Order: sequence, then C-alpha cells, then structure tokens
Amino acid sequence: MSEPQQEQQLTRSMNVSYSEPPLPRASLVIWIVGIGLVIFFIWAWVFKLEEVSTGTGKVIPSSKEQVIQSLEGGILTKLNVQEGDIVQKGEILAQLDPTRFASNVGESKSLLISAQATAARLRAEVNGTPLVFPEIVMKEPKLVQEETALYRSRRADLEQTLAGLRQALQLVQQELAMTEPLVAKGAASEVEVLRLRREANDLQNKMNDAQNQYYVKAREELSKANTDSETQQQIVLGRSDSLDRAVFRAPVRGVVKEIAVTTRGGVVPQNGKLMTIVPIDEQLLIEARILPRDIAFIRPGQEALVKITAYDYSIYGGLKGKVTVISPDTIRDEVKQDPTPFVMK
Repeated sequence: MSEPQQEQQLTRSMNVSYSEPPLPRASLVIWIVGIGLVIFFIWAWVFKLEEVSTGTGKVIPSSKEQVIQSLEGGILTKLNVQEGDIVQKGEILAQLDPTRFASNVGESKSLLISAQATAARLRAEVNGTPLVFPEIVMKEPKLVQEETALYRSRRADLEQTLAGLRQALQLVQQELAMTEPLVAKGAASEVEVLRLRREANDLQNKMNDAQNQYYVKAREELSKANTDSETQQQIVLGRSDSLDRAVFRAPVRGVVKEIAVTTRGGVVPQNGKLMTIVPIDEQLLIEARILPRDIAFIRPGQEALVKITAYDYSIYGGLKGKVTVISPDTIRDEVKQDPTPFVMK
C-alpha cells in the first residue's frame, strides 16, 4: 500500500472514532430527574405534611376561679386572709356581724316552738288524749305551763257546759216520767207531755252541738297551728342558712386574690363580691382562641404544643397538650373587636 493510501485510511479511522462519543449528559440528567420524581412520589405517598394552626390563649384552672360573695350583705367583723395567701378548703376567710342573723333565727325558733306547743295541745283536745308536749317544747317551762293551763281551762268550760245541760235534761226527764202516768188518769194533758219531750230533745241537741263546736273549733285551730309550724320550720332553715353564710369558708384550696372589702367594719353589699380564690390543685387548662379559617384542621384528641410567652421557647421548649373541647360556635370579643374566633381547651 502506498503512502498516500495509508494516510487516507488513517484519516478515515480517525473520523470514525470521533463519530462515536460516550453517553450524552442530557440522558444522565433525565435519569436523575426521573429517579428524583419517583422518590418524591413515594415520600409524598408515605409521609404526611403537618398543617400548623396557631392561636393565642391563657392558662386557666379546670374549675374556674371561685368568687366569694355575700347573698344578704352585712358588716365585716373579721378578715383572716390577705391577697396572695394560700388557703385550704374549708378554712375560714372572713365573717360578717352575726347579730342580725342570730336575732332572726331566735325569733323564728320561738314562733316555731310556740306553734308546736299549740299543735300538741289542740291534738290532745281533738283526740281526747292526755296532753304530751314535744321534747323541744319541754325546754320552755313557761310555755308548757301556759298551754297546759289553757288546755285545762277549755276542757273545764266544755265539761261545765255539758254538766249544766246534762242536769237540765235529767230534770226534764224526771218531770216527764212523773207526767206521763197522770195523762192516763186524766190529771195531765198530752200537750204537756209533748212539751217536755220536745224540751228534752232540745237539751240533748244542745249537748251534741256544744261538743261538736268544741271539736270543730279545735280541729280548725290544729290545722292552722300545723301550717304555722311547717312555715316556721322553713323560715328557721332559711334564716339558719343565712347565719351560716355569715362565715365565709374557702370552697377549694387556692390563692386569695382581689379582696373587695379590706376594712373591718366595712359594709359588704347584698350580692356583693368579697374576694376571689384561684384553685391551685386543679388541672390547668389552656383556653386558646383560633380563627375560623384554621378551625377545620383541629379536632378533639389532637396533639398540641403550648409555648409560654413568659419563657424563651428556644431555651425552655414548650408543653405538650391535647385538645379536649372545641366551642360549637364562634365567640366575639366585644372589647377588642377582633375577628370572631373559636375557643378550644
């Protein structure tokens, strides 16, 4: 082969080698993108993105703050606590002047005992039984003496009336017994016999009427006395309750705050607030406000993260919680006029 032919063959070989380059970069990119998309779709199918809903709120006790109020009002005589004090359940916080309440209770108890004594006397009169007073009445000797004397007097009046009528009836019956034989002999007229019989019948009716009136009157008075007794019992209960409420006790263990009347001798108004107790043994809740656009992503039982603004979250972290209650409707803040939020705990 000549030298020119060799050069021509070498040139052809070099052209062929340059016409077959390695795998293009475009194909490599396509493969990488395809694999990435497959991985993304697998990740999107397996894993879920979290939707974060945020809101502001405050820490509240589960049983709310306990407001100590006076239903009747009165003069403050004792104040045993100060703001910030920790009190135990049942501990005496303050006391109103009990004079007015004790006087009302004493008056009602006197009326109650009097009504029970009257009822016992009238019951004995109606039933014709010996007079026996309840134990509470026996503690009032003067009242027992008065009711016993009245019982004997009324019974004596009845017996005296019946005795007079009985004696008159006996005389008429004797006269009738003497007159009837004379009619047969013609010494007396039948008109006289009829008159005596009518008189005897009238006397018997008067005896029956006297007894009936006595028992009817006693029954009416007994009914009234029983009603008075029941009424006074309710009044005593109500006034005793008022007396008990003159002493204020802590309903729960907690911290005293916002004492409205701090001066001994100060007046606590009717239905007035005296102080507030913040429970400290109760479970604490977070009452948060969530905007309506975020409420669809929240449900009871959902985990929550609470960030306390008083502490740096990046240092101290947050508190784990769980949604327990979501308000059924929005609640508007009339003061701030914020967008109407939902309330959840």
